[in-house]
Amino acid sequence: MTDPFNRLTWIALRAVPGIGVISFQRLVQRFGQPEAVFQASYAELASIPKLSPKIAQAILNFRAWSEIDRQLKRLADLGGQVVTQTDENFPPALRHIPYPPPFLYVKGTLEPQDQVAVAVVGTRKLSHYGKRVSYRLGRELSLKGVTVVSGLARGIDTAAHQGSLENGGRTLAVLGCGLDIVYPPENKELYRRISEQGALISEFPPGTPPEAKNFPIRNRLISGLALGVVVVEAGLRSGALITAQMALDQGREVFGVPGPIDAPGSLGPHRLIQEGAKLVQNVDDILSEISGMVPRLEHTANLAGPGGPAPLRVEDPLVALLSSEPQQIEELIMASGMAASEVMTRLTMLELQGLIRELPGKCYVLAE
Repeated sequence: MTDPFNRLTWIALRAVPGIGVISFQRLVQRFGQPEAVFQASYAELASIPKLSPKIAQAILNFRAWSEIDRQLKRLADLGGQVVTQTDENFPPALRHIPYPPPFLYVKGTLEPQDQVAVAVVGTRKLSHYGKRVSYRLGRELSLKGVTVVSGLARGIDTAAHQGSLENGGRTLAVLGCGLDIVYPPENKELYRRISEQGALISEFPPGTPPEAKNFPIRNRLISGLALGVVVVEAGLRSGALITAQMALDQGREVFGVPGPIDAPGSLGPHRLIQEGAKLVQNVDDILSEISGMVPRLEHTANLAGPGGPAPLRVEDPLVALLSSEPQQIEELIMASGMAASEVMTRLTMLELQGLIRELPGKCYVLAE
């Protein structure tokens, strides 16, 4: 197995059944590189804290190298690349969020200026008002030299990306599918423009379809790449509120754009504003809050260095409510007493760690 750039072994280790981002991080911290993990003995693997014998054996038994080769070829044909945590152009902010991605699939370029970024998110079923506001915010942020981050979804995301591109600004789109899939399909031209004026980013290998379970996972990258998250229009159970909750967990600023009091899309932003989010009337309301975060972000990144350890958080009260018997998300919301958005956020993070599994019908069980 010849792997001069270590790309193949990074992808392979993440593909081992049972390996989440936390166990991946522990293994790399212990052995230095993913390639060394595959060369380790069973005894060495079993010595890693909280790594089950089943996962240790899965690493030793891994044989899907040809599939990883096919993924890399598909990515190269697409004009994409794999950017690992040890690469210079890996976004510094993502190294230090809870549950950092070991690597990213990227089509386009990641630039140092992208460290000054703001996410604009919201509903897919936007109003004319929401479209106008998100487009305007995307445009005015880009005019100020701020990179706009969003998820390429229909609605608010699309309008924010379009606004940022209008005057040659940079924008990053974080996908809930593989880079070789344009979703939604009507955004094909927008997909192309973003790859030329910014970057398309995914944590999922080529060929991964846009399944519903992927989008909460990608949301932590949208907030993690940004200094703050602006919610334009969203319902109370919108994915945008999950992104806002993740932003708070990551120490980012959260903003809400007010709307008509009788509009369904106003419920989410108004709830955030009631809970302390900064009310946004214009782009200056955003810039005044994030201006002080730039040196703070650089300081945080310098503490651990480019390859330094990221925080590992594995304790969560929802774990105590789960077992080998499937529980629906509504049951977990009632039993925990938490808001629906917080439960959904926590379940996403637990699944990323490899501690739980999602079953059909929004049911969850502890991982074996």
